[in-house]
Amino acid sequence: MPRKYPEPQNDGKSLEEMLEDKPIHSGIQGMIDDVETREAAIIAAFDRKLGDKAKKVASEAAYQYGISCGQKAAKDKNLSPNDKTPGKAFELLLDNYCDGMPCDRGAQVMDETAKSIVWDHTVCIHGKYCEAANAPPKVVCDILISWVSGFGTGINSALKHTRRKCVAHGDQTCESCYELG
Repeated sequence: MPRKYPEPQNDGKSLEEMLEDKPIHSGIQGMIDDVETREAAIIAAFDRKLGDKAKKVASEAAYQYGISCGQKAAKDKNLSPNDKTPGKAFELLLDNYCDGMPCDRGAQVMDETAKSIVWDHTVCIHGKYCEAANAPPKVVCDILISWVSGFGTGINSALKHTRRKCVAHGDQTCESCYELG
């Protein structure tokens, strides 16, 4: 019987130690599958226990954590105020947010100006983990998007995130934007 809620396997090991003799691609994909399934399972359990309150609490926590992650990312890259553009925020988002493997079609830039960047997903990379954990996709997506919003704010407090479309909410694609203003 497959484990729906795999136990963490890091134990302070390096990536090489965790992969052991596994091929790198399938080994990392397996790790992503485990982490994303655990995340969805936690959200599902929280949602079953507290309903809408769970989503509100988890979304706010994700937003606040996103802010701290964005601030750390900007500090680690030693960004000046002029460097904290929507495009740079998106670049750092890709460095800090697990959106599948590089071979998955994750976030793709649709439009970029000095004041905004728009990206999309044509498939929901996280949906299969919601299904495996019996987690409500809309709730999981809303919590993940709260982190993305907070991350942008952490990079630049004038940066606003807007989710324009969402597969989990019935759209054909997901579409998001970081915009100054």
